[in-house]
Amino acid sequence: MADVRLREIPELLVLTEQRTIAAPDIKPWLMDAMGRLHKTTEEVGGRADHWFVVYHGQFTEDTPEIPVEVCAPIGRDKEGAADVPMRVEPAHQEAYVRLRKSEFVDPAQVAKAFGTVAEWVARNGYAIADAPREVYFTDFTEAADSDEVCDIAFPIK
Repeated sequence: MADVRLREIPELLVLTEQRTIAAPDIKPWLMDAMGRLHKTTEEVGGRADHWFVVYHGQFTEDTPEIPVEVCAPIGRDKEGAADVPMRVEPAHQEAYVRLRKSEFVDPAQVAKAFGTVAEWVARNGYAIADAPREVYFTDFTEAADSDEVCDIAFPIK
Protein backbone atom coordinates (compact mmCIF):
# COMPACT_ATOMS: atom_id res chain seq x y z
CA MET A 1 0.00 0.00 0.00
CA ALA A 2 1.30 3.43 -0.92
CA ASP A 3 1.63 6.44 1.36
CA VAL A 4 -1.32 8.73 2.08
CA ARG A 5 -1.47 11.67 -0.32
CA LEU A 6 -3.57 14.85 -0.62
CA ARG A 7 -5.44 16.27 -3.62
CA GLU A 8 -7.97 18.96 -4.44
CA ILE A 9 -11.27 17.84 -5.96
CA PRO A 10 -13.26 20.42 -7.94
CA GLU A 11 -17.02 20.77 -7.65
CA LEU A 12 -18.58 17.98 -9.72
CA LEU A 13 -22.03 17.31 -11.13
CA VAL A 14 -22.66 13.59 -10.68
CA LEU A 15 -25.25 11.12 -11.85
CA THR A 16 -26.02 8.97 -8.85
CA GLU A 17 -27.65 5.74 -7.85
CA GLN A 18 -28.09 4.91 -4.17
CA ARG A 19 -29.13 1.86 -2.23
CA THR A 20 -28.98 0.55 1.30
CA ILE A 21 -27.65 -2.92 0.68
CA ALA A 22 -26.35 -6.00 2.48
CA ALA A 23 -22.58 -6.43 2.35
CA PRO A 24 -22.57 -9.64 0.23
CA ASP A 25 -24.69 -7.90 -2.42
CA ILE A 26 -22.50 -4.81 -2.85
CA LYS A 27 -20.22 -6.03 -5.65
CA PRO A 28 -22.96 -7.26 -8.03
CA TRP A 29 -25.07 -4.18 -7.33
CA LEU A 30 -22.11 -1.86 -8.00
CA MET A 31 -21.46 -3.55 -11.34
CA ASP A 32 -25.13 -3.25 -12.32
CA ALA A 33 -25.43 0.36 -11.13
CA MET A 34 -22.24 1.37 -12.96
CA GLY A 35 -23.59 -0.29 -16.10
CA ARG A 36 -26.83 1.68 -15.89
CA LEU A 37 -25.05 4.96 -15.16
CA HIS A 38 -22.46 4.31 -17.89
CA LYS A 39 -25.27 4.11 -20.46
CA THR A 40 -26.69 7.41 -19.22
CA THR A 41 -23.30 9.16 -19.16
CA GLU A 42 -22.74 8.15 -22.78
CA GLU A 43 -26.11 9.67 -23.70
CA VAL A 44 -25.05 13.03 -22.20
CA GLY A 45 -21.52 13.15 -23.61
CA GLY A 46 -19.51 10.85 -21.35
CA ARG A 47 -18.00 11.03 -17.90
CA ALA A 48 -16.09 14.16 -16.87
CA ASP A 49 -14.03 12.48 -14.14
CA HIS A 50 -13.50 9.15 -12.37
CA TRP A 51 -16.22 6.93 -10.93
CA PHE A 52 -16.51 7.02 -7.18
CA VAL A 53 -18.51 5.06 -4.63
CA VAL A 54 -19.49 6.73 -1.35
CA TYR A 55 -20.14 4.70 1.79
CA HIS A 56 -22.66 6.70 3.86
CA GLY A 57 -22.08 4.77 7.05
CA GLN A 58 -19.53 2.59 8.70
CA PHE A 59 -18.65 -0.33 6.48
CA THR A 60 -17.83 -3.61 8.21
CA GLU A 61 -18.48 -7.22 7.34
CA ASP A 62 -20.88 -7.38 10.31
CA THR A 63 -23.05 -4.45 9.25
CA PRO A 64 -26.29 -5.94 7.93
CA GLU A 65 -26.97 -3.12 5.46
CA ILE A 66 -24.75 -0.37 4.14
CA PRO A 67 -25.91 2.89 2.51
CA VAL A 68 -23.92 3.07 -0.74
CA GLU A 69 -23.92 5.66 -3.55
CA VAL A 70 -22.38 5.21 -7.01
CA CYS A 71 -21.39 8.52 -8.64
CA ALA A 72 -20.53 9.23 -12.27
CA PRO A 73 -19.29 12.81 -12.84
CA ILE A 74 -20.59 14.56 -15.96
CA GLY A 75 -20.09 18.03 -17.39
CA ARG A 76 -21.62 20.88 -15.38
CA ASP A 77 -23.44 22.01 -18.51
CA LYS A 78 -25.37 18.70 -18.54
CA GLU A 79 -27.46 19.47 -15.45
CA GLY A 80 -31.01 18.24 -16.07
CA ALA A 81 -29.97 16.45 -19.29
CA ALA A 82 -30.74 12.98 -17.97
CA ASP A 83 -33.77 11.47 -16.29
CA VAL A 84 -31.77 9.98 -13.40
CA PRO A 85 -30.90 11.42 -10.00
CA MET A 86 -28.00 13.85 -10.01
CA ARG A 87 -26.41 16.09 -7.45
CA VAL A 88 -23.50 18.46 -6.99
CA GLU A 89 -20.48 17.08 -5.14
CA PRO A 90 -18.89 20.11 -3.46
CA ALA A 91 -15.24 20.96 -4.05
CA HIS A 92 -13.05 19.55 -1.32
CA GLN A 93 -9.64 18.28 -0.35
CA GLU A 94 -9.12 14.52 -0.09
CA ALA A 95 -6.63 12.36 1.75
CA TYR A 96 -6.22 9.08 -0.10
CA VAL A 97 -4.16 5.96 -0.56
CA ARG A 98 -3.81 4.13 -3.88
CA LEU A 99 -4.34 0.37 -4.08
CA ARG A 100 -3.17 -2.18 -6.60
CA LYS A 101 -5.68 -4.74 -7.86
CA SER A 102 -4.07 -7.48 -5.74
CA GLU A 103 -4.69 -5.34 -2.64
CA PHE A 104 -8.18 -4.19 -3.64
CA VAL A 105 -9.53 -7.73 -4.10
CA ASP A 106 -8.58 -8.55 -0.48
CA PRO A 107 -11.24 -7.19 1.93
CA ALA A 108 -8.70 -7.09 4.76
CA GLN A 109 -6.40 -4.86 2.68
CA VAL A 110 -9.29 -2.55 1.78
CA ALA A 111 -10.31 -2.26 5.45
CA LYS A 112 -6.67 -1.58 6.35
CA ALA A 113 -6.53 1.18 3.71
CA PHE A 114 -9.63 2.90 5.12
CA GLY A 115 -8.08 2.70 8.59
CA THR A 116 -4.72 3.98 7.37
CA VAL A 117 -6.26 7.07 5.78
CA ALA A 118 -8.52 7.79 8.77
CA GLU A 119 -5.57 7.50 11.17
CA TRP A 120 -3.40 9.73 8.95
CA VAL A 121 -6.14 12.39 8.91
CA ALA A 122 -6.33 12.44 12.72
CA ARG A 123 -2.53 12.44 13.21
CA ASN A 124 -1.98 15.31 10.78
CA GLY A 125 -4.44 17.84 12.20
CA TYR A 126 -7.26 17.38 9.69
CA ALA A 127 -10.87 16.34 10.25
CA ILE A 128 -12.99 14.04 8.13
CA ALA A 129 -15.47 16.26 6.29
CA ASP A 130 -17.69 13.72 4.52
CA ALA A 131 -18.25 10.02 3.93
CA PRO A 132 -15.35 7.85 2.75
CA ARG A 133 -15.18 6.70 -0.83
CA GLU A 134 -13.50 4.50 -3.36
CA VAL A 135 -12.36 6.24 -6.55
CA TYR A 136 -11.99 4.03 -9.63
CA PHE A 137 -9.65 5.42 -12.29
CA THR A 138 -9.00 2.47 -14.59
CA ASP A 139 -10.75 -0.53 -16.13
CA PHE A 140 -10.65 -2.95 -13.22
CA THR A 141 -11.50 -6.01 -15.31
CA GLU A 142 -8.58 -5.39 -17.69
CA ALA A 143 -6.06 -4.51 -14.96
CA ALA A 144 -3.23 -6.83 -13.95
CA ASP A 145 -2.86 -7.70 -10.27
CA SER A 146 0.10 -5.30 -10.03
CA ASP A 147 -1.79 -2.36 -11.60
CA GLU A 148 -3.09 0.51 -9.47
CA VAL A 149 -6.88 0.48 -9.73
CA CYS A 150 -8.53 2.37 -6.89
CA ASP A 151 -8.04 5.13 -4.33
CA ILE A 152 -9.45 4.88 -0.83
CA ALA A 153 -10.28 8.50 0.01
CA PHE A 154 -11.74 10.70 2.72
CA PRO A 155 -12.85 14.31 2.12
CA ILE A 156 -11.07 16.39 4.76
CA LYS A 157 -11.01 19.90 6.22
